[in-house]
Amino acid sequence: MAQRLSTASRRMFLKTVSQGMVLAGAGLLIPASFAQSSSFLASRQGKSELLLHFNENSLGMSANALKAAKNAVELMGNRYADKGVNILRSELAAQHGVKSEQVLLGNGSTEVIGAVVTYAAHNKASVLEPNPTFGDVKRRSQAQGMAVQRVDVGEGFVTDIAQLKKQARKIKGPLLINICNPNNPTGTIVDQSALHEWVLNAPDNHLFLIDEAYFEYAQLNPNYASVLPLIKSGKENLVLTRTFSKIYGMAGMRVGYGIAAPATAKKIEKFATTFNLSAAGVAAASASLKDDAFYQHSLASNQQAKTILTDTLSKLHLPFVPSNTNFVLHRINSDLATYSERMKQNNIRVGRRMTKEHGWNRISVGTPEEMQEFTQALKAFRDRGWV
Repeated sequence: MAQRLSTASRRMFLKTVSQGMVLAGAGLLIPASFAQSSSFLASRQGKSELLLHFNENSLGMSANALKAAKNAVELMGNRYADKGVNILRSELAAQHGVKSEQVLLGNGSTEVIGAVVTYAAHNKASVLEPNPTFGDVKRRSQAQGMAVQRVDVGEGFVTDIAQLKKQARKIKGPLLINICNPNNPTGTIVDQSALHEWVLNAPDNHLFLIDEAYFEYAQLNPNYASVLPLIKSGKENLVLTRTFSKIYGMAGMRVGYGIAAPATAKKIEKFATTFNLSAAGVAAASASLKDDAFYQHSLASNQQAKTILTDTLSKLHLPFVPSNTNFVLHRINSDLATYSERMKQNNIRVGRRMTKEHGWNRISVGTPEEMQEFTQALKAFRDRGWV
């Protein structure tokens, strides 16, 4: 897998909007921009939905992955995927420089996360995590009777490691510390030195779950660092999870994985399901790992589309959080429920409320073409005073 994408300058040719006046209705004068936005929103009514609410990759999986999945269904659709699972596990181990027994495969990374939570619940652990963050750990933990404590993110929506550490010291007994890096829904990364120092010096009964679902995008930021080196150094109080859903466009195929020290992986695997991956998903994942051209294309497409989005947000004076992912958290200056419903009426699906602060929306970054379409809708909303 490529480690870094060189950023090339790209010109964005956005359609200019006239600032003049046009006639409409019974001789009334209205701004041309309003008339044009009305025409644009009307045109959205007959189009397919823009799905910009689940952080999926609109490119879809690579052609090679699709071909591999189809072949697997034809040849192995009636068989369990054991052989393919073992191959994929070995490929991931080789790519990450770990042993095969350190790789936990799941039906999406959420299944691995679920196994970690169940393992922690078995050990009568509490849970500590930032707020906001991806809600799966909280949901699973509370369903198993675990106490969950949350610490608000700090300035700039950045996960506050110092405050999390302070709270952790107050909690008695085993503790599962859940950190999504980059964080969802904020798109921010944690202070790597602070996180690594915490992991290295934490009590033995503190287990860290680091969700690196957006790892590939975050690598473009020189200040980002994975916790993988800590696992490779032998730390047993640490599990990282990653997914094929984002950069590889395989959300519907449900393939994810975790990496931990051998002893830790063995303990967690006892709480995982068996025969949990399909032949098609495994084959597509293996093909994706070998498709560097698609990997680079997916990264470049996301960067280009994100630039289209953030440039428009800047021009509309809508603050946003600099993102290390395939989504952006931004201001809308209106009620989110109303905004989301209006977007839905124009066949655009946007995020739900995920922060304590009102007036913020998490929008997934689609293709460059989709973001041109979305930003046109955003401009039309501005003409109406809706954002």
